[in-house]
Amino acid sequence: MSRDEEGTLHAPAIAHEFANAQLGDRRLSIRLVKLAETLAAAPGKSIPQATGRRCDEDAAYRFLSNDAVRPAAILEPHFQQTSRRAAEAGTVIVAHDTTEFGFGGTSRRPGLGRLRTEKDQGFLAHVSLAVTADGARRPLGLLGLDCWARREPPNGRRNGKKRSGGDYAKQADKESARWLRQVRATAQLAGESASCVHVADREADAYPLLAALVEAGDRFVIRMSRDRVARDLNDQDDEEKVRQLVARAEDVVQIEVPLSRRPAKRMPGSNKSNPPRDARLAKLAFAAVAVQLRKPNYVKGAAPWLPVNVVRVYELDPAEGLEPVEWFLLTTEPIATRENILAIVEYYRTRWLIEEFFKALKTGCAFEESQLESYDALVNALAVYAPIAWQMLLLRNLARSEPDAPAEVALTPSQVEVLRDFSPIKIPSNPTVRQALFAVAGLGGHYIKRDPGWIVLGRGMEKLLLLEAGVRMGREKAQRVHSRSGGT
Repeated sequence: MSRDEEGTLHAPAIAHEFANAQLGDRRLSIRLVKLAETLAAAPGKSIPQATGRRCDEDAAYRFLSNDAVRPAAILEPHFQQTSRRAAEAGTVIVAHDTTEFGFGGTSRRPGLGRLRTEKDQGFLAHVSLAVTADGARRPLGLLGLDCWARREPPNGRRNGKKRSGGDYAKQADKESARWLRQVRATAQLAGESASCVHVADREADAYPLLAALVEAGDRFVIRMSRDRVARDLNDQDDEEKVRQLVARAEDVVQIEVPLSRRPAKRMPGSNKSNPPRDARLAKLAFAAVAVQLRKPNYVKGAAPWLPVNVVRVYELDPAEGLEPVEWFLLTTEPIATRENILAIVEYYRTRWLIEEFFKALKTGCAFEESQLESYDALVNALAVYAPIAWQMLLLRNLARSEPDAPAEVALTPSQVEVLRDFSPIKIPSNPTVRQALFAVAGLGGHYIKRDPGWIVLGRGMEKLLLLEAGVRMGREKAQRVHSRSGGT
C-alpha cells in the first residue's frame, strides 16, 4: 500500500511488485513486468489463454524457461515492498507454512519429484506471509518462498520404514531445516523497523528450532505437536508431560468464538490431524503456564532445558459427536495478563490466512493447471503468480476485516473508477472495500449475497483488469490524437 499527498492509503498496482527486478538483463526485467500484468489480468486462465497471441505466449514461455531467471530474483522487489509495508505496520505476524503443488499427466516433467506416492509428481513450497498484528489481519505480502522437489519420503528410509528421531537428527539435509532458514531470512528482510512474531502449525514443533528461536530472542507462537517432558518454571522438582502441567492451570479467559467450516481433505492422513467440521460457535477456555522443556536425548548441542510459555485453548461442553477444539501453543510472548493470552491466541488464529493464500494460488490462479513442462519453469511461474494471489487475498480479507474501509485500500483508484462504470452491481461514487468485492465478483458472474469464492473472484479480477487496460489504452489514444491536432 502507498499513501498519496493527502495521506490516503491506496493499494499498489501489480507492476510495482515487480519493478526494478535484477535479472541481469534489462529486457528480462521489462518482460517480467509485462508478463505479471498479463497474468494478473487473467489469473484463472492458462498462459496461452492469458497472453492471447502466439508471439506473446512464446515470449512468456521463453522467459519462464530462461536459465538466467530465478524465483528469488523475480520476487526480490515484492519482498522489498512487503518489508516496507511491514516497517509501516511496526509489529507483524509472519505466518510460515508448506504446501504441495501437484501436476497430473502420465508423462514425467523434468525436475519434478514425488509427493505422497511415487506416482504423484510435483514440488513443495515453503511460504512466509506477513500480516498486520493490529487485529485487522491485513496481508502485507510475502517475505519468503522456498521451493524444492522431493526425491524420497521426507522422514522414511528407502524401504518405507519411518526413521527414529535419532536417525532423522543425523540426516544432513533435512527438510525441516527450512523453518529456521526462512525465519532468519524473513527477519533479515523485515529489518529492525518491524518486530516479527513468527507463527506456525504443528510441523514446526521441533526442539532444535524452538531452542534456536529462544536463544536468538525471536518472538514466536507455534502449536505443540509432541507432548514433551517438562517442569514448571517456578517448581523445578517434578518432571511431567506438558499437557499434565497445563491441565492444572486455572482458566484465565472464557469466550465464545465462531469456528469456520473445515472440509474433508483428499488425503485421509490429513483428516486425522485436522478432521472436517461444520461451522459453529464454540465456547473456549484459555489457560497458561511458564515451563521448561527437557531436551530429547537424540538432540545434540542444544540447551538441556528450554524456557517457554504454554497456552492451552480448549472447548467447554462440546456437543455430542463433535471433535472438541484443543490447542497447546508454545510461545515466547508474555502470559502475565488476560490481554497477553488473548493476543497469543489471536496471533495463532491469524495463521489461517496462509491457507487462504494457498487457495488463492491453487483455485483463484489455477496454478496446478499449468502445462509448463519443467520444474524450473514452474517455480518461476509460481514466483510471478504469488504477488497476484496476494492481491486477491488482500481484497477478500479486507472485505471481511475492514468492510467499511475505502475501496482504494484494496484496489487502485483507476480500478475503482472502472468498477463504478462497468460493474453489473451498482456501487456508490465512494465505495467501501466490501462493496468493491461484490462488484468485482459480479463481473465474474456472482450475484448471491454470500461471500464469493476464489474461482468467481478470479474471473471478476480478470474482467476488471481487462476493462482497466482498455480504458487506459483509450485515454492514451485520445491524448495522442489531441497532441497531433495541436491541442485544439
